[in-house]
Amino acid sequence: MFPQFLEKTEITFFPFITNKKDLIKSDIALVEGCVSEESQIETLKNIRKNSTKLCALGTCAAFGGILGLSKKKRSDPISKFVEVDFVIPGCPPPINLLGNALMDLAENKSIKLPEKNMCYSCPLKGDMKANLNTLISRLLPSNSELNSDDDKQVCFLKRGILCLGPITREGCDHQCIKQGIPCEGCLGPPSKDFTSNLINFLSLVSLSNQLKRYDGIFNRFSKPILKRR
Repeated sequence: MFPQFLEKTEITFFPFITNKKDLIKSDIALVEGCVSEESQIETLKNIRKNSTKLCALGTCAAFGGILGLSKKKRSDPISKFVEVDFVIPGCPPPINLLGNALMDLAENKSIKLPEKNMCYSCPLKGDMKANLNTLISRLLPSNSELNSDDDKQVCFLKRGILCLGPITREGCDHQCIKQGIPCEGCLGPPSKDFTSNLINFLSLVSLSNQLKRYDGIFNRFSKPILKRR
């Protein structure tokens, strides 16, 4: 998929793999990474000025990313400072989702992201009847559970492990879940804002006091959206 994309495009600026240092007018700009320093804002605005379409590539650019867990560094999504035309989420973006999105961009089409949540096609969904009274007290399964085939057949929420699949967009082929790890939400929500979806979801489940005090639930991949300046 990627060779096909490169055949249809010409790279005009890519500091990691080319020596070209000047931004020129381009049809498509793919911006990866969150804004963590003030100096990056001017560069970002310059990219926006010189591109017809700008796409936030990856969870950091789209939502702020894992740096949101830091109490010392900022982690703003690029949409806080410039207009974003398309988003390709994921940490990293799933290869099929990324490949299809890049080809859509190369062919001047709109990117179509999945509109259903992870639970819709989750291999652990079972009968889809979750017991909302189960106390959610853990973020990860134990080592013994990771090695148990029996545990891999049961929904994480039913086992008292926090899984954000109900509020996360599908499209990664459940790679983490298939490895015995619950969804942490890197693909973002199917609709609206991650934080509002998360608050609504957590209001329906029973969280332990320890998890209620853990800010990382909210800041793992996103912080509340603020007005663009």
